[in-house]
Amino acid sequence: MTKRIFVSYSSPDAAKANLIREALEDHDISCWIAPRDLSAGTQWGAGIVQAIQACEAVVVVFSDAANRSPQVAREMELAVSNRKPLIPIRVADAMPTDDMQYFLGVSHWFNAYAMPIEAYLPDIVTAVRNVLARENSPWASVTRRMPRTRTGQIAWSVAGAALIAVVVALLMRPSLPGPEKNPLVGRWEAKIPDGKGGSADCILDVNASSQVVYTDTCPQPLTGARQTLMLIKDNTLAPSLFKPGDSGTFSFIGGGPAGYVAAYKLGFFGGLTTRDNPFGEVSWSKVSSDQPLKSGMDNIVASPAWPLGDMPGIARRSRDYVRAKWQADAQLMSMDVKLLTNEGGTANVQTPQGGVSLSMRFYSPSTQQGMDFTPNSTISALYPLGVIDTYGDGPLPDDFLDLPQAVASLQANMRAKQIHEAQIQDWGRETTAGNARMHGVEWMIDSQLGERFVVPAVTK
Repeated sequence: MTKRIFVSYSSPDAAKANLIREALEDHDISCWIAPRDLSAGTQWGAGIVQAIQACEAVVVVFSDAANRSPQVAREMELAVSNRKPLIPIRVADAMPTDDMQYFLGVSHWFNAYAMPIEAYLPDIVTAVRNVLARENSPWASVTRRMPRTRTGQIAWSVAGAALIAVVVALLMRPSLPGPEKNPLVGRWEAKIPDGKGGSADCILDVNASSQVVYTDTCPQPLTGARQTLMLIKDNTLAPSLFKPGDSGTFSFIGGGPAGYVAAYKLGFFGGLTTRDNPFGEVSWSKVSSDQPLKSGMDNIVASPAWPLGDMPGIARRSRDYVRAKWQADAQLMSMDVKLLTNEGGTANVQTPQGGVSLSMRFYSPSTQQGMDFTPNSTISALYPLGVIDTYGDGPLPDDFLDLPQAVASLQANMRAKQIHEAQIQDWGRETTAGNARMHGVEWMIDSQLGERFVVPAVTK
């Protein structure tokens, strides 16, 4: 049976490639993947060529290992020569070599490495479905039948220029638009219900690369969301929201507010209307984009130097922010700070905090609900947890031992030159983690060599 998707990967990424393959096949998108689908007695090279020729698109699991793999490069070359669309899924923070960029430069990247690959699988399935839908459009059928020799292409171009122009205008339905195709580029402003009986001034900013930012003045779940826009000029992404006369539908690639989709309509005189489940129909007006966007999170973390300093100040500023955006009685229960690394073990300086991941957990006694707060998250700064049990743990005090001082107290006993992660909370009842025992307000600190230490954070 012909498979719809060919999965190209390097052997170190086999586990992630198979997770992607399983997710696609769970949604009835058949996949060809080596070595599973190589028929007995078939030569490896011949089997690869036949599979790529028969498939509709090629998913490329991209990483440092794929970057160095001649086999992956050959598979991409085969895909391009057979006019198969490439769907590159970046599972590591790696940039393509010049050879890889030659094939992937025109493709729309799907970044799937900031979180475990499982978090991205639903969006990967959606992205692949959209590419397959595009490939089955009438225009794609026409392009696949075009001559492949230079002479034939010139003859086709001269003979059918007028017909092609008509077909392009009527039938081409682009997805994952590039800068020249995205009609939402610009800065838009709207008043959106805030869920408390009032409204919030929300700004949506879409740049030429389809990167989207919702300001933190927007209500949940859009507060501070940053993501890549997937836009299609039909009802594919939100069929239940799309109405006759709408311009299309959109969602986010690689995360974003969970399950967020919307229909959109561009007005004749330049306005924009969106329709989604959280807020219904919202009218947006275009505003100037001359000034940089401002956020209430801008000053929460003053410096990303490691180990992160001024943690008590960060705690107070974060608590004030979350109380203003969520619940007025929000209490800070814990802080977790981690030095992010790439596959080579060096700090990843491209992350929002310059190589530092910072997350905090809050609790509202009046509602018994929890909220995770991650300043400048690429998905959403505030993530609701629903009703939670704090197990008797208390909130962090207004002042406590700063992290650099806690680390300094360990230098005599720590074999590693650097720490990897630190968490502070009021552990309440005595808790055991490995060989460490925590009780009260304490730092639990892990070194880069896997050592674990506990440092009291409040002087009695």
